[in-house]
Amino acid sequence: MLRPDPDLVHGVNAMLERRLHAAFDHVACDVLGEARPGAWSSSPSAHAAQALFREAAVAGDVARIRNLYDDFRAVLTKAGATARAQVIAWGDDALAGAEYDLLQSAFRDDIGLTAQLVAPDPARAAALKFAIPALMDRLGAVLPLWQQEFTALVAQIHLAETSEGRFGGASAFAAWGAILVNPKAQADDLALLLTLIHESSHLKLFSAYVDDEIVLNDPDEGYSSPLRHEPRPMNGIYHAAFVLARMICFLDDLRSSGRVTEVLGRLPEGAIEAVLESSVERFRAAHEVIRDHGRLTPLGRTIIDEAAAGVAAADQARASA
Repeated sequence: MLRPDPDLVHGVNAMLERRLHAAFDHVACDVLGEARPGAWSSSPSAHAAQALFREAAVAGDVARIRNLYDDFRAVLTKAGATARAQVIAWGDDALAGAEYDLLQSAFRDDIGLTAQLVAPDPARAAALKFAIPALMDRLGAVLPLWQQEFTALVAQIHLAETSEGRFGGASAFAAWGAILVNPKAQADDLALLLTLIHESSHLKLFSAYVDDEIVLNDPDEGYSSPLRHEPRPMNGIYHAAFVLARMICFLDDLRSSGRVTEVLGRLPEGAIEAVLESSVERFRAAHEVIRDHGRLTPLGRTIIDEAAAGVAAADQARASA
């Protein structure tokens, strides 16, 4: 899970698509008595619709399922885009209004940072629509596996801001294949690239939860977090630790390539090393909480142990450089 593996992600995408379409077959044919359409969508918006179907099914609300199906039928059967990592400014006519409604429902977070997404500043959005593909092209020339895995994980990069507070980026399993990027928070190409790796790493970890609980701690139980002022559920700390480990390994790979300037241009002296040092400290603090209080499945333990070993190796390489 820690290292980039495009083939693994392609397999995950295929598995999730099969399950999504089987769920839509069940909703349409078995629950609602509809004829199966020619094909189902696998877009992030379609995944978001399935999350709402699931909520209604758990509540036993067949009327809600019918309303959702009628409201979003066009989204469920929309032909899929062939391009990956499409950069879309929130509200662009690249998507229909119903698709944005579904994505908003999926991206709504637990502390309100992404509860009301709005269109970004047009100039910032235009700049990022050019900068992100160019940045990923440069990354592909230097670290092709990282670029290929990112493209496999991310179908849509949504540029959005919020009236309720600042955020750098966001992701949600309910919007599989999509990430949010706040243009206001991307000070330079280094910050932007780390946001992209950060959010795509959340997606990769989400895939491990499909058939495994990973973290067994009570979700209502909070723990002192080194990454936020307020207590956090263990699952949030686990996610943060894994994502930090991925960012550390990515930066170590980039530094070790000797081609940082080719990807990011000329950076201030010590910029990569400073981010690495800070990220290692934050990972160790989060890992200590997980080690002392985490109740993990065997797979959950394997993933975090791999992350800790990867961070240790990267930190040793940084110290000896």
